[in-house]
Amino acid sequence: MAGQRMEAKMMVASLRVAELRSLLTSMGKDKKGLKKELVQRVNELIYNNFRPELFSAIQELYDHRSNRRRSQVITMPTAVDVVADYPVKSCRKPVHKLEVHMFKLPFYQTLETIVAPVSLVPSYGLKQQVNNIMFCLTSRQSAQIINSQKTNTGVVSVQVVLRICYTESIGVEDDQYPPNIAVLVNGFHCPIQAHYSTKVKGQEPSHPCRPINLTPFVKQAAENHVAVSWENYGKFYSVAIYVVKVFSSADLLAQLQTNGVASVECCKQKVCEKLQYNPENEITTTGLQVSLICPLSKMRMSTPCRAQTCAHLQCFDAAFYLQMNERKPRWTCPVCHKPALFDTLQIDGLLSGILQCADETVKEIEYLSNGSWSAVGKEKECSKTTDLSSFSHKNDRAVRDVVDLTECSSDSDDGGDAMQTEDRRDCFNTIKNEEVHFSKGNVYVKW
Repeated sequence: MAGQRMEAKMMVASLRVAELRSLLTSMGKDKKGLKKELVQRVNELIYNNFRPELFSAIQELYDHRSNRRRSQVITMPTAVDVVADYPVKSCRKPVHKLEVHMFKLPFYQTLETIVAPVSLVPSYGLKQQVNNIMFCLTSRQSAQIINSQKTNTGVVSVQVVLRICYTESIGVEDDQYPPNIAVLVNGFHCPIQAHYSTKVKGQEPSHPCRPINLTPFVKQAAENHVAVSWENYGKFYSVAIYVVKVFSSADLLAQLQTNGVASVECCKQKVCEKLQYNPENEITTTGLQVSLICPLSKMRMSTPCRAQTCAHLQCFDAAFYLQMNERKPRWTCPVCHKPALFDTLQIDGLLSGILQCADETVKEIEYLSNGSWSAVGKEKECSKTTDLSSFSHKNDRAVRDVVDLTECSSDSDDGGDAMQTEDRRDCFNTIKNEEVHFSKGNVYVKW
């Protein structure tokens, strides 16, 4: 009864003044006043004197309005073509079944389609919209849900979910909720994780817009009624209902480790192709450095992977990447910032072996042109970061040569200044275009 009352109130909100007056007249109530007053009067009837006759009258008016609106929308040049009929009560389902393709969700594997994507057709002139869908589960679908195991979070792994996206004629659509969305399943409010970035009216919830789990409120052996309430701000949406199997990030990691490992030979070939000599290039690359630290977690990788579409050799940790996308799906490579979908991920077999045998202190390796590798040690790092601050000059000219003066000096104090000066001049024969001044015990170089 409570569910029917809520449904009746949602249908009343979409009725026009003439329909509200007709309803009040049939119930023997005053039909005078503004629409706001008429709606309030009908809601009082629903709350205080709710009867099956009242619900039937409201439903009949709502159905008549929906049928009239359907005939108007079909003649509109912007309407989406109908591709097939669906065996759902015409008065409660959206107008069209569409060729809408929703984005494949790695954490939700579609087992069966209960309601194919259909449009949420708005009533023009009204902000608050209500669209109704009816469906029944088959015995097989019910058995799948009942016999399914629970995930780590305590929910069943096989679920009935509702997905909403934009209505477009081509392309694949991401899940997107309309503004101020609410979903009732058999009269019960279904929880929706909708996050709004601003409080501006008409703002759509920000991503991620996940599939809405209807399972706790779905009847296994009876007709189910889903009412979708939303606000119309001129955009068109489609809704669909599926039976899905829910996966965790650990499940996807296990799949990747079983079916998505690139062999060592393939990985070596990719390295050799990167370091292959190209006569058109003036500079030949003899080695490529790859970090063993994940760019996401900033920790040593355990399962290095990258997308097959990525051109770089640098990897990221698969476990952390999947956990991150489980919380907030982006599926973007952290190295090149291009799409890195789950189906394109591949574990690097060569780097996995290197991580197992390399010392824990090694943070970076270098691939060589012959397919081998070497650890980047501290000595090599130090050679690249020599402090040249003592050679700075106001003209900021680089130091071109380093001369060891110890080879030119004598440990003996014997000998004249002329001899020492001559020896030091020989040491500076490699320096060009410099002015060298000598005095006893000092060397001055000007450039």
